[in-house]
Amino acid sequence: MPIAVNPTESRRWRLSTLTTSPHRLCFFWAGALWVVWALWWALAVLGATGTSVPGAVVDAYALHALGFTLGWLPLFISGFAATAGPQWVRGPPVAAKDLRAGVAAFVSGWAICAAGVLGDLRIAAAGLALVATGLAAIVVRLAALTSSGDPTRRSHLAATTAALGLMVLCLASAAFAVATTRSHWLAPIARMALWSVVTVFIVVSHRMLPFFGDGAFPIIERHWPDAPLWGLVSVPLVQGLLPLLPMPATSSPALRWAVSAHLALAAAVSLRLTLRWWGKPALRQTMLRHLFIALLWWNVALVLGTVATCPGVPADWSARLQGASLHAVTLGYLGGTALAMLTRVSAARDGRPIAFDAFARVLHGGLQVAVMSRLAASLWPAFASVALPLAAMAWLGVAAGWWARHARWLGLHQGRAAGARASLKAAGPVEPRSGR
Repeated sequence: MPIAVNPTESRRWRLSTLTTSPHRLCFFWAGALWVVWALWWALAVLGATGTSVPGAVVDAYALHALGFTLGWLPLFISGFAATAGPQWVRGPPVAAKDLRAGVAAFVSGWAICAAGVLGDLRIAAAGLALVATGLAAIVVRLAALTSSGDPTRRSHLAATTAALGLMVLCLASAAFAVATTRSHWLAPIARMALWSVVTVFIVVSHRMLPFFGDGAFPIIERHWPDAPLWGLVSVPLVQGLLPLLPMPATSSPALRWAVSAHLALAAAVSLRLTLRWWGKPALRQTMLRHLFIALLWWNVALVLGTVATCPGVPADWSARLQGASLHAVTLGYLGGTALAMLTRVSAARDGRPIAFDAFARVLHGGLQVAVMSRLAASLWPAFASVALPLAAMAWLGVAAGWWARHARWLGLHQGRAAGARASLKAAGPVEPRSGR
């Protein structure tokens, strides 16, 4: 039944409203940071900032990798976990006041880091350390929620919390790398952080969506419950560990064949889980259709990664395919899933019966333009001068468009009656999942 909002209730925008629920607090600031990082990338691509910061060891590529993985997604994940987590584990609700200090430290830490990168690297390192501290405070609260819930229902929230904890370690490592001018550490740190984020998205997708549901491999699942989930989670686990290996090991043909075979197996499993939903009536629902398209990008990334790691592929094409695979994951899968879930939760929690209206569909279309343009820039460098700016501007348009609309919604005061009717349904499963 649509959630009705009493028009006589006060609906003024108030900053204090952001502190009334975890999703309002975290989503608002996650959206703000999303816009900032998207704007910075667009300026960098257009040549306004160059490819490095004068006087710093942190160049634009390292900042881009850190910002797109750890700049805003941890806050989105935290807000979502604090909203849906109590329902998942049947535990007590999380109060927004318990997250305020962590969110404040996270946001101000990135501001300090930005100031330091433009001047003193010690300040930049201090900012990253503050970001890590803020996220750690949120992780502690989520860990307490996990431990207080039903022991038989903790697995998804525990995995999400553990992945956030790994992001804290990545941020702390980045702070140390910047403070000690070990710039060569930043790339593997950012790669580990990326795959920590991917782990969260796979786990949450399995918990909430039908695509990763049971029944695709009945014989295997009879003996090993949740086998498809752990098969897919093995991808970020392996990919996150690869940057820690020494260069001779990563370039050996044996390891490359092993990695390619692993990705091929994961791609086969993922395609089986995904494509069985092609043409199903459920995909007429806009929410599921958008999430399905995001999941298709994950499959594209696995296929591209499989080919890229084959030892027989020429080095230049291997690099192109790896770049395309990376951006299919980040912009396509992570960006598409985040956009859909951010839209649904913030709209439903605000008491709006229609989350995916014409404006939301335009943002979804803009995201697809960004993904396809960025992949084209990776695969065909001759077109990068056109495709890369188009991708950057499309991504900025999606981020700014989402935040311009939802920042207003998140700060509107909602009467108690409407808020109660919105309840935790906004964070519940899109489709019922038996036993979860």
